[in-house]
Amino acid sequence: MSKTAKSKSGKYVCRIGYLEIRQKITFKKPTEVFVVHKKNAVAGPYKNIEEAILNAKRCINEGIRYSKHK
Repeated sequence: MSKTAKSKSGKYVCRIGYLEIRQKITFKKPTEVFVVHKKNAVAGPYKNIEEAILNAKRCINEGIRYSKHK
């Protein structure tokens, strides 16, 4: 069974505005938490979910989105 784009970016934790918080859990490694817009990581990796939520709120206030053409 092939991996989908969502499973590659991690398990869904919560949504803040248009950003999602996703957590990658790997065997015998610490978890990584990312702030994701659509299927692209905007910020991270973070060590805990609370830190990622604070950064996601900051990104929304600043209007940061993923842009394919930078």
